[in-house]
Amino acid sequence: MNSNRNERARRLPTALLLSLLGLSTAVACRKPPPDEVVYTGQGAGPGGAQPQGSGGLPPDSSGAQQPGSSGAGGAPPTPSTGSDATVASTTATTSGAGGGEPVGGDMCAPVPVDDGPFSKAKLLAAAADCALNRACEFEAQARALDERASALARAPGDANAAAAARGAWLSAMRVWQEAEIFRFGPAASSTQPGGQDLRDQIYAWPLVSRCKVEEQIVSRAYAQPSFSSSLINARGLAAFEYLVFYTGVDNACSQYSPINAGRTWAALDAGDLARRKADYAAAVAADVLARAGALARVWAPEPGSFRDKLTQAGRGSTVFATEQDALNAVSDAMFYVDKELKDWKLGRPLGFTEDCATPTCPEALESRYARASTAHLRANLSGFRRLFEGCGEGGQGVGFDDWLREVGSADLADRMLTALTGAQAAVDALDVPIEQALANDRARVEAVYAAVKTLTDLLKTEFVSALNLELPQSSEGDND
Repeated sequence: MNSNRNERARRLPTALLLSLLGLSTAVACRKPPPDEVVYTGQGAGPGGAQPQGSGGLPPDSSGAQQPGSSGAGGAPPTPSTGSDATVASTTATTSGAGGGEPVGGDMCAPVPVDDGPFSKAKLLAAAADCALNRACEFEAQARALDERASALARAPGDANAAAAARGAWLSAMRVWQEAEIFRFGPAASSTQPGGQDLRDQIYAWPLVSRCKVEEQIVSRAYAQPSFSSSLINARGLAAFEYLVFYTGVDNACSQYSPINAGRTWAALDAGDLARRKADYAAAVAADVLARAGALARVWAPEPGSFRDKLTQAGRGSTVFATEQDALNAVSDAMFYVDKELKDWKLGRPLGFTEDCATPTCPEALESRYARASTAHLRANLSGFRRLFEGCGEGGQGVGFDDWLREVGSADLADRMLTALTGAQAAVDALDVPIEQALANDRARVEAVYAAVKTLTDLLKTEFVSALNLELPQSSEGDND
């Protein structure tokens, strides 16, 4: 089965391979960025600037302050710059970013539910409908985010405008974290069937650099026409989070960074910094809206759309020769809960990975400025349920559990649903910020990890075996 994947990899154009290789080198060959110091520009002795604490982060609901440095905490996917023709054209045509018709409206209606006999074709159609629904809803949230960010840029010192921008980001992220599970087709890497790298253009976590964002605050790179094709570690929803949630006046670059060595950061007063952050956030939101529109449009039920290519698998699709090929691509996306959720969002902060040299690594948490890491886990599992059980209300509709029952593995379907419910309950029981739990009640975070692992163990073994699916390359040889 792996021969098909190897063949797909061999077909990757040489020019694209060279481009990815060069960009990977630019971000340290896919290694995690070094831990960033927090540079204040003050108190520097003979040894240089002294790192300091968080200063200025908004409190969470419990009043606790957030940590101040940033780091991806692990090897991220290979980045892309968004300079391809598809993205360039969508930037100019998406509503809210230069005109054009949005995909929203009636197309965001509830996903149609088919209760008839199971077929693989119905499962592919259900997956496509659900992917369109999430993309369409995210586009609506991205439009609201763009509006709130624009309002903040007009009044950067207005506390109400800042609160509205933060609320819009939280709402957009709730939908996006569900959409993360639908990383097949246009949202997937360009090395995958039908992939267009659109996910990374919208949300590149864990490839995020606070220092890069801060260097671009000084250079005002966000105001340049080339911003939409700049490196993804300083764009997207992760950059927006830092820009609107972090209120400190320090930076996370080393003393050797041009903004510190040349004291250009120190030359910014608090008002100028707030204005630049707000302008930057508005530029990011406009770019995210353009990408969101592009993602929704490629799922639109029109001739030649990716939806057509997926649902016509084995019947003339130009991407998928067989239904099984298409189902492999869809099932690969479900492994987000194994690699990204279990290993990256939980395992790294818990210190379960080799790249964490201390008992815990809270700097590896996903959403440290908004303190929304737990909410993201909850939404990820909700997205998984939509794809596995059905995207209709209460899990109605065709899902992978129906395929399992069709092939005589009803017991496995039930056990996976039980494990999923257990994982969701474990996340719901984490009623304090995960940063706080890591420091004071580590066992509660470990309980979430264990509950998710119960689900992913079934996914990686019995599930793929029962349905004759391929393990994604990211999970091959993974025995944890």
